[in-house]
Amino acid sequence: MARKIINDIVISKKSIRQIPLSPEKKKKGDRELRKAYSWQRKSLNPKLAIWIIAVICLLALFFGLSLVFSSATVIITPRTEKISFNNETYITKLDSSAQTDLSFEVLNVKQTEGQVVEATEEKEVSQKASGKIVIYNNYSTVSQRLINKTRFEASNGKVYRINSSVIVPGLKKVNGQTLPGSIEAVVYADQAGEDYNLKLADLAGDFKIPGFKGDPRYQGFYARLKTDITGGLIGKQRIVSNDLRKVTEDLIKVKLKEQLLKELYAVKPENYLIFKDGYIINYSRLPDMVVDKNSVKINLEGNLSAVVFNSLKLSKYIVLFKPEDLSSLGKNKTLEIKLTGEGIIKWQYDSEALKQDLVGKSEADFKNLMVKYKNSVSGIKVFFRPIWTRYFPDNINKIRIQEENLL
Repeated sequence: MARKIINDIVISKKSIRQIPLSPEKKKKGDRELRKAYSWQRKSLNPKLAIWIIAVICLLALFFGLSLVFSSATVIITPRTEKISFNNETYITKLDSSAQTDLSFEVLNVKQTEGQVVEATEEKEVSQKASGKIVIYNNYSTVSQRLINKTRFEASNGKVYRINSSVIVPGLKKVNGQTLPGSIEAVVYADQAGEDYNLKLADLAGDFKIPGFKGDPRYQGFYARLKTDITGGLIGKQRIVSNDLRKVTEDLIKVKLKEQLLKELYAVKPENYLIFKDGYIINYSRLPDMVVDKNSVKINLEGNLSAVVFNSLKLSKYIVLFKPEDLSSLGKNKTLEIKLTGEGIIKWQYDSEALKQDLVGKSEADFKNLMVKYKNSVSGIKVFFRPIWTRYFPDNINKIRIQEENLL
């Protein structure tokens, strides 16, 4: 029997994707597929990526700026030692340059102060006008002493005199420019009367010194008004009673003392010391100024002279002054002082050199560097800003040296 050959039968190959799923499995698969696509979309969200990059940049900028504006504060505790004195006597010399001398210098400051009060009395007066001038030395570099009663002639021919001697400094150089030396002084009219009253705005030209006529100094020395010259009067004038004047002058002296001490510490060189009661103040009356028909302004001038010491030379001493010790201040070249009590010797160190040594160094380098200063410094602490940095700034101006208070 002949075999039949089946040519029309085709066996189909089914893919797993073509196998039908149950409704429940199909639904679950769709959910998982959507979740996967959703996570992929979120992870690739360009806005989120931009925000992440921006935050990273801001953090980098913050740390960069913190380094730019970094600083360091170094707290120094100097090496100290206590010393005692038992009323030992020493002789100090004025402006001595010898290293072995205990020397002093004198600072002088001047102020004027006034107060308006009621004028309750009246009397006949013959009063000289007065005011302030500035005397200039444009003659030489040598100081010139002008004696008491030296005359100054104004351009209008009126003559005025100083009532105490002054020393006019010589020529000096400031920033390469030669300038005349100068000093303030109070002048009084040669005669009483209103004719000698003189306002700044009314004077044309300088004061000359008649005593220098025929001498080259006549052209080199001159004076100019600093204030109006006032108070000249012959006739009746309202005056202040003696009791009111005394009370008012006492109040003015209190104000003057406060102003003089404030100016003294303002002009004192940084490395100089002034001790308690190490000064003397002389008060002098200036002419009263008539304010109106019922009021007068009482004026005083205060001159303070203070003894100052170079702190480097005086590091081993404590000096206690009494006001009477200064009665001859300015007349003598030496001063006798007594040392008593306890003091503290403080070792000196070069703060600028220390800052130079610290520039750009790490905290580890700093600890090794402190060996160099062990003889003059007993303790040292460092505070960095920002707190996470451990390097000193490269800019020396951002390193600050402070000294711990020893008192």
